[in-house]
Amino acid sequence: MLFFRSIRASLKTILSLAFLTLLSGPAMAAEDAILVLDGSGSMWGQIEGKTKIEIAREVTGGLLDELPADRRLGLIAYGHNRKGDCADIEELAAIGTDRVAIKDAVTAISPKGKTPLSASVKMAAEKLKYTEQKATVILVSDGIETCDLDPCAVGTALEEAGVDFTAHVIGFDVAEVEAQRQLQCLAENTGGRYISASNAGELSTALTATVVNVEPAAETGKLFLQASELEGGPSIDSGLAWRVQQSGGGEVMYDVSEAGASETEVPAGVYDVFVERTSDRLKGERKLIEVAPSANVTVAIALKLDFEASVRAAPEPSAPSGSEFVVYWEGPNRKADFVTIARKDMSPGGTIAYKYVENGNPLKLTAPTEPGTYEIRYVLGKPYRILAREDFTVTEVTASVSGPSDAVAGSDFAVAWTGPDTDRDYITIAEVGAADRAYKSYAYTKTGTPVTLKAPLEPGSYEVRYVQQGTSGQANGSAFRVLASAPITIGAAAATLAAPDNASTGQTISIEWTGPDQSRDYITIALSDAPDRAYTNYAYTKQGSPLTLKTPVEPGDYEIRYVQASNKALARIPITISAANIKINAPDTAQAGETISVDWNAATEDGDFVTVTPPDFAENRYTDYAYTRKGKPADIVVPVEPGTYEVRFVLDGKKVVARSPITVTDVSATLTATQSAAAKSPVEVDWSGPNRKGDWIAIVAPDAPEKAYGGSYGYTSRGTPLTIMAPQTAGTYEIRYVLGGKRVIGRTPITITAAE
Repeated sequence: MLFFRSIRASLKTILSLAFLTLLSGPAMAAEDAILVLDGSGSMWGQIEGKTKIEIAREVTGGLLDELPADRRLGLIAYGHNRKGDCADIEELAAIGTDRVAIKDAVTAISPKGKTPLSASVKMAAEKLKYTEQKATVILVSDGIETCDLDPCAVGTALEEAGVDFTAHVIGFDVAEVEAQRQLQCLAENTGGRYISASNAGELSTALTATVVNVEPAAETGKLFLQASELEGGPSIDSGLAWRVQQSGGGEVMYDVSEAGASETEVPAGVYDVFVERTSDRLKGERKLIEVAPSANVTVAIALKLDFEASVRAAPEPSAPSGSEFVVYWEGPNRKADFVTIARKDMSPGGTIAYKYVENGNPLKLTAPTEPGTYEIRYVLGKPYRILAREDFTVTEVTASVSGPSDAVAGSDFAVAWTGPDTDRDYITIAEVGAADRAYKSYAYTKTGTPVTLKAPLEPGSYEVRYVQQGTSGQANGSAFRVLASAPITIGAAAATLAAPDNASTGQTISIEWTGPDQSRDYITIALSDAPDRAYTNYAYTKQGSPLTLKTPVEPGDYEIRYVQASNKALARIPITISAANIKINAPDTAQAGETISVDWNAATEDGDFVTVTPPDFAENRYTDYAYTRKGKPADIVVPVEPGTYEVRFVLDGKKVVARSPITVTDVSATLTATQSAAAKSPVEVDWSGPNRKGDWIAIVAPDAPEKAYGGSYGYTSRGTPLTIMAPQTAGTYEIRYVLGGKRVIGRTPITITAAE
């Protein structure tokens, strides 16, 4: 039978070549085509950190940019609207739709459902009127048909009924052999090409080959040969003998020894592929394949391997729940192999607790928290395969907790306990009936007995628990198991507050309070409608009663609150904050860099200050300033740049509550000195100027920044004339008068000559 299949394949190739010869001649106009994209749920799978649907969107966008102007394209997608619906097929763009609209349609595809690829190709053929004219469909799919139709049969039917129907198929990251066979069969039965694409670059190449560069099929195809240890196991990179032979014992087309993954080009036809590892004569099963013209066919063969392994728990195959135990093992010791404890119904890859064998022998594992019968396993890491197993019994443990029968909300209380004290066991308080893993506050048993817990803020019925925490591989949350519990009633906490009914912004007020005074309880002022966790200024209750707070800088209706550490307000009283009536008295004008005196009309608090700034400065910005706590009037230095400014009173460093305009006028200075001097020699400078605090005279390069002083300067406070040492390097310089160390208001040139 294989012999006749080979004859039929060869005959098909000959007839195809003859048909192409008859069609050769003047170039025909580019035909219409429809692109069918896979929108099934599996397209969320990732390749090199990016989902397949993202790659398809990007590559399709690039394809549309390269598509010749006379090439009209339509778009159909499947599996993108609903889960589990084989009728979920939609024409997203009719043939000839604008390229931008097609890009937008591809971008909007969100994978969800099944893979009705055969029905999708059939719909595309009908849209192209395949029974009346030439029709080409390009299918991009990442998996097997999951609905009722057979891709092979659909391909045959379309080929027979169509005038000149072709389906090119791109298998995008298709791993299943049966899925590859289906997709190849669909393409071959319509005279199309099957191309396997495993990443973005290959998908781009495949789409370009089938959509942009539509050429007659070549008479050969490529074979990509791969072998692995076991199905899905690691690939074998060397020491392989490959043989590709015409099916039925025909001519050997490819024969190579001591190879790894291999690649060859063969004529279209049906072949048997054989592989053997030369070092140990291990073989894989023969693969029967069909190579269509221009097809890229990947042949993956798994070698059959037999491993011996054993596991033994010590000192016996049992342990108390949650405890550590030791496992000795023997096995192939391959990378990713592991020893695990698992339920008997778990798959080979299922674990409760495990260690990789590369961590040594023996290994320590943690027993599940649920008593019962389990298995210790040696598991082959890739692919998962149980090589050895031993029954293992997890035995019961006991525990107890003892604490008060009641406590006040938010208070601390002690709990004594007994129990296995295995790693990560803890004592907690939880609502009655809550899941085993639920908790409010907790303390690990490794801290000893008793432990301290904090009562919840909500009054009610609770229980104190001893919880054993196992590993995350246990089913239904059973990694957490309550070993003991005791009831506790949490009563409401109470607090009182006494403070003024009103105050002005930024004022310090005294607040008396009573309350539980637990760690991190605090008193604060917040807007009346703000949540319990909101605050402005605050003070911890550990400071005692009464305590002081500064009111907010914004007027309004507020509350003084007693807040427990977990942000629950136990008590609150209203307070009205009105705007502080503060006025300032400052001169209307001043010279640049001058020190002015600023006065104000009211008592002030820590954090208040006066300053002079440009009018457009933010409220919390300043130039020179003085804290009002140091008394009044305050001295402030105005800016060195002339212009319009304002003197401000800033409440609590946050809000401007008073301001007065001030005009800063310019000042100047004169300098008289020798026109040249030797390097490192004294230079006498006569000057006149404002002589403000921080003014200096310097010798610097003409292009130096205004604040520059180098090593040659002196403060004007030393009087006139002022002696300055000349720079060490000869050159052209200038003598400058720098106001406040910031702005040059006078200058004269000087030449520094080399020292004799």
